[in-house]
Amino acid sequence: MYYWGQTALLSLLLAGWMAVMPQEMMISVMPDNNQSAMAFPPMTPEFKEMAKKLMLKCSKMGYQPPSLLDPPSNSSTDEEEMTPRNPFSLFSSLLSSLPLPPSPGPDLSSSRLAGLPNSSVDMPTMDADWNVTEELWNVTTLPDMIDIMKNSTDHPRCFMQAFISPMAWSAVMHGGLLLRPEVLAKLLWAAKPLMENMPPYNITLPPHLDQDRLTEMMRMFSEVFGSLSEEQREQIRDWVKVRVLENVFNCTPNGMRPKPMQPAGLEKFRPSLSSVPSLLGALRPIPSNPSSTVVPGAFGLARCPPRQRWLNRSVLRIMGRFLSRLPPDEVQVIPKEELCEFFRSPHFPAAFQKVWPIRASLGRTLLGRIKKECSISKQDFLEHTASLGSLACFYEGEASSLNETLSQRLLAQLDECQNSASTKLKQQLVRKLFSSAGATPGPELLKSLGSGVSVLSPSKLTRFSAEVLASTLPDLRNARWSPAQASTLAKALLKKGQNISGDYLLSLGTVAQGVASSVLRNIKGRELLRDGEDERLEAVSLKMSALQRRALIQGMRGDVNVSELVLSVPAALLSSMSLSTLKQAQLTSVEQLEGRSWTRAQSAFLVKKILGQKLKAEHLRKLGRAVQGVTCEMIDSLGQNETMEGVAALSQSSGWLAKAQTICAARKLFDSLEQERRDYFRNVSSAELERIPTMMIIHLPVDEIRALPASVCGVFLDKMEAANLLCLPHSSPSRTALTQKALDCLGKNMSELSTEEVMRLGPLLCDLRPSKLRPLAPEVLNNTLLGMASTCTYIRRGHREELFALVKDTFGEPSNWSEQTMQSLRSFLLLDDYALRTLPDKPWLRSALSDLMDSLSDQPSALVPEEFRSVPDLSTLRWKLFVLASQNQNQTSTPAQRRRRRREAVPVGEPTADLIEQLGQDNVFWSPAQLASMSCDTFNESASRLGEISQYTAEQLASLCQKTIQCWGAVTQLTESQAVELGCASQGFSAEELRQLNVSSLDTLQLLSACMWTQTQRAAMWQGFAQRTGVAAAQLSELDIVGLGQFICGLQKDEVEQLSSDSFREAAEAVGGALCEVAQMECFKNKAVATFGRPQDWSEGQVMALGNIIAGLDAAELQSLNPSVFSFIVSSAIPLIPPQRLAALSVSQVQALGPDNAAVVTDAQKAELGEELNAALAEAVGVAYARSESSPDGSQSGTGGQDGSALPQGGGAGRNTMMSLVVILQPLLFLLLGFM
Repeated sequence: MYYWGQTALLSLLLAGWMAVMPQEMMISVMPDNNQSAMAFPPMTPEFKEMAKKLMLKCSKMGYQPPSLLDPPSNSSTDEEEMTPRNPFSLFSSLLSSLPLPPSPGPDLSSSRLAGLPNSSVDMPTMDADWNVTEELWNVTTLPDMIDIMKNSTDHPRCFMQAFISPMAWSAVMHGGLLLRPEVLAKLLWAAKPLMENMPPYNITLPPHLDQDRLTEMMRMFSEVFGSLSEEQREQIRDWVKVRVLENVFNCTPNGMRPKPMQPAGLEKFRPSLSSVPSLLGALRPIPSNPSSTVVPGAFGLARCPPRQRWLNRSVLRIMGRFLSRLPPDEVQVIPKEELCEFFRSPHFPAAFQKVWPIRASLGRTLLGRIKKECSISKQDFLEHTASLGSLACFYEGEASSLNETLSQRLLAQLDECQNSASTKLKQQLVRKLFSSAGATPGPELLKSLGSGVSVLSPSKLTRFSAEVLASTLPDLRNARWSPAQASTLAKALLKKGQNISGDYLLSLGTVAQGVASSVLRNIKGRELLRDGEDERLEAVSLKMSALQRRALIQGMRGDVNVSELVLSVPAALLSSMSLSTLKQAQLTSVEQLEGRSWTRAQSAFLVKKILGQKLKAEHLRKLGRAVQGVTCEMIDSLGQNETMEGVAALSQSSGWLAKAQTICAARKLFDSLEQERRDYFRNVSSAELERIPTMMIIHLPVDEIRALPASVCGVFLDKMEAANLLCLPHSSPSRTALTQKALDCLGKNMSELSTEEVMRLGPLLCDLRPSKLRPLAPEVLNNTLLGMASTCTYIRRGHREELFALVKDTFGEPSNWSEQTMQSLRSFLLLDDYALRTLPDKPWLRSALSDLMDSLSDQPSALVPEEFRSVPDLSTLRWKLFVLASQNQNQTSTPAQRRRRRREAVPVGEPTADLIEQLGQDNVFWSPAQLASMSCDTFNESASRLGEISQYTAEQLASLCQKTIQCWGAVTQLTESQAVELGCASQGFSAEELRQLNVSSLDTLQLLSACMWTQTQRAAMWQGFAQRTGVAAAQLSELDIVGLGQFICGLQKDEVEQLSSDSFREAAEAVGGALCEVAQMECFKNKAVATFGRPQDWSEGQVMALGNIIAGLDAAELQSLNPSVFSFIVSSAIPLIPPQRLAALSVSQVQALGPDNAAVVTDAQKAELGEELNAALAEAVGVAYARSESSPDGSQSGTGGQDGSALPQGGGAGRNTMMSLVVILQPLLFLLLGFM
């Protein structure tokens, strides 16, 4: 993921270039009878920008640009047409325009283009470059040029291939069918840089391709598999299926339509490919033997049977890594002989290497068939474990049955797995191998464990000597470590007080997160910013704490100026730079913002600094992630003639836009179109609707949605099928209007609809009232519910009971579901907590529910307001998995363990080290009695894992603290390393015990800051730290303030006043990330006013950087804020504002909060707002508001959606008290700020 920002910006350029590619380019690349004489296509300005970006990546990767000779006198380029006799003339000009990377080597800027030798240059290398470039000047065909490039050395080849890549892909696109396979292979090799940086939209693929050329194309796609988006992988999978059906079975699939993933706003530029077949015929004469040119997929092919089997060993080989994206039902019907032959072929291992994530249903189905149908015996199957690749993530055998060799083979396949089943298996394998290693494990063991070594507890890691750890560092640096593990390893590898070089830090990889900040701030920047080190620096900084990153930046500033630092450091470090630091950087142009991973606060600060309030469409195309800082005022400043272009550019950056920005852009676009033509949407044409980005259409006013003419229904349904509705609140009237319009466009009664027609509703299907589904034909209803189970991750609260009843009526009670039915419908269990809790245990139930949890674990947190949640509350599912795991542990316990439970009255399900490691965050469900029943051996082994949980109850914490004292001694005897291991379990200590806790390191405070401390505890921790270190508030530096984390809330009022203004200025964002009580926030607000000036003068960037400090503003100060800054207030600050102060806001200020902030306003706050402000609040969220009297509990009622369902007035968070919100929001906030 390094150069993420550069890659994202490059993606936008690629999308634009591929879309606006002129038809002349299509024609010029078509081969004639002499394929080796393929002409060079014309090159547009978009091509130049794209090629330059690809070449810049070579420079960033540390490749030195080649030395070039002057172009020969006969080379020429038509500047207007950009059609050179040889495109290499453009290569030299693009190369010379690249910024030179900092390098300790000789400066080639003056000699690389002039053709003059430089005495300090490596002459043999330069001679080789000159020989290659001289040959390239003289070639006249694209294949010949590629041959010369392939034979060059790595450094020049990277730049040359990057330059020719877009041209090669266009040749493939529009002439692939008629190219000889060997020529196609050359072009595909040249096109790889483009494909590795393809934007995450639909790839335009050749409409017809025979098997030989399809094989070549798929070989290249398999090579770039890791660079493709998940949507593109699925698109290529479907495309291959169509080609195979046409080529092998002479039929056309029924009902397969390409998913609309066109980059929003570029639809009007989409080149028509309808003329390609005739174009090919016109450009290449038909040979005398027509049979040799049968065009696959020609018109007139019959429709394929509904369940045409198309997968045989040959097709499986062609599919390569895209086999991992097949639907499970298609894997289920692969003929046994074909599957088994492929499994035993040399092509099988490569097909499943590095293809995670794989759907659990596919992995289990495929692995189950191989194990059952293709293996003579269990041992025969185990001998093939090294070939399983990502399929090994679903291996369900017991590790105890494997010998050491097989254990090592299987463990090596689990590196990229991230599912629950593989976690359990990895733990078993690692413990098995470690237990056989003896008292002093050596380097052989570490090498065999690979990244699985991260399963070992800190106490086990201490058994490896420093020499063994150092010798196996390459095997350690890619593992995922907990803070306690990383700290243990770093202490073993580094002597106390030892300084390290930048190169050594980079060699540590993920272990670097255990290096003390005091060491990091002494590392020089030049050592870290050398050519080619960007990827390693990104990997090292990614896992560091906020304190470590800030310390590293401070050290780098010692020998690198701010401007260079800002433009060079990777994303993780850039995000840690304060606005004060950015102010010192010489950033004056939009071009300097390109390709950098700015935070939203940084973006707002820089965009305003560089552009002011005036915005042009051309700026939006170049901002990249900095588009986050564009305000509504800037969007409104777009001229009438550039509004569509500007909105299209914003739509391409939709992943970075806040909901408020999207709404402003939609409003600006609709106003512009209405100025262009009155009642624009009431008589809009299909072509006009097509060019409007989908993310804008969903924000159309309800009346305009209803009034869309029937003639645009096809385009409307296409757009809705691919729409992302997450920016609309679940109760939005727009959702209901869009759904009803889509139903009207289908043009049939529900009872007449086919499955394909129902699925055209896309995500709107998830908003449909269950009563609307009941009239569907039985088979269509079955298929629809199955489709909803796999696509609808969230069902609005008012529909859940009715939908679950429909599921039970259709498929029966969940307690009676078969394994296959459970795998297909398991997500519906989240609609009914009681049904989920009472599911009877079955051998396969835990796997099915674990797969469900794995599929949802990367979704947004449940702390997101209910109006915008994309997954339901998962606490019941987590509890059920905990119960199943602990019951299984009881069933597999030894007789001795069961006797001890009876003798000591230990609860059933005693925690063990293995089970604690498996459960992870679900250890929160242990009862206090169960935690108290742990043996000291288990506690010693598992303390660091238990310490990662921050949401224990007071009773659970009391049990853990008693266990700590029992096993480790009194609090005063605990070492700082033990405090790190205890982590959040130390929340159970009293304030006096926390004062005595031996913590004297800022790094330890930073780690503990992620826990949920009371104000009394925070004060005690600060007081104890200050007493042990002798530091006073007035002496706190920038790093000290950052390191304190939320313990900064423990400072008294007079101590806050003593803070250095310079230190506070640099660390203000860290202070704003703490969730202090209002009294503390008022103190920090006073410090902010003294440092940054009056609140009424604060910019959007400053307001966002100050974070929760905004909650300390009094009513008059809140009233003085410009409405434009309100959508930039961090959402965690809103619930902290006292209700009476929030009620002082004006209507325009409340409306300016934006959906995200308005949705987290609590019921207690709403009760103070009054009717007018509550109506403004509902408008800001995007829901309807009916004026009514307050209910007895103080909350507003009478708000409802178009379908009559009750509408939440600000999300689930509103039921909590102010202090409860502080506690609940802490884990999410510190996760976002890098503390966890």
